[in-house]
Amino acid sequence: MNTVWAVLVFILCGWFTFLVGRQWFRNHKFSHLFWSISLALSFLGSLSYCISFWENPHSEAWFILYYLFGAMWMPSIMGLGSLALVVKNRVLIVTSLLVGIMAVAGGILLAGARISASALALVHGGAGSNVISPGVWLVPLILLNTFGAVAVVGVGLWSAWKTYRKKTPTRFLYGNLFLALGVLVISAAGSAARFGVEQFFWIVMLIGWMITFVGYRFLTPRPYLHRSIVKDA
Repeated sequence: MNTVWAVLVFILCGWFTFLVGRQWFRNHKFSHLFWSISLALSFLGSLSYCISFWENPHSEAWFILYYLFGAMWMPSIMGLGSLALVVKNRVLIVTSLLVGIMAVAGGILLAGARISASALALVHGGAGSNVISPGVWLVPLILLNTFGAVAVVGVGLWSAWKTYRKKTPTRFLYGNLFLALGVLVISAAGSAARFGVEQFFWIVMLIGWMITFVGYRFLTPRPYLHRSIVKDA
């Protein structure tokens, strides 16, 4: 089973989670909190995928966790992180509650969905979109993914436009554009997998996360270099 690309996504998202989580510990902003949670979910989702296929026979329970963390919950939490940049806390709290209710309901429905063991055994590095039988669980999955993609891309493009209008440093413009492009690529990987194009799923996911990471680095100031001053006695 070729899981090398999933392992690379796992490593990148783990490092990404550490960086954003460290920022949240310093500034306690809702945006960084939600982003660090979403990145941790992607980290756990890719890890669950690998464990599922490292076991023999392939683990259905770990595959469900991969779908739950990476496909259902991660996009919507990332969307909340972007939304936190542009809405008031009251609106953010209400939206978070609605997303949370839908995420829990979707998780319950997904846990009860039927899994095809034969289809799971035939997955060779793809997304495995045909492993779980279609059902009501697809409704919250689609809604949560749509919300996440629209929120991240919409806020990213809006922020890029504001940056361009105000003539602020170009790194903010590039950062927001790269964030929007990265999330679009990640969303495209999932959509393509659902329509039968699975062989490049994890490669596209890795490219999407790399682009997103570049956007994050553009938006994050370089660490301040503290210099010690030694005074002569």
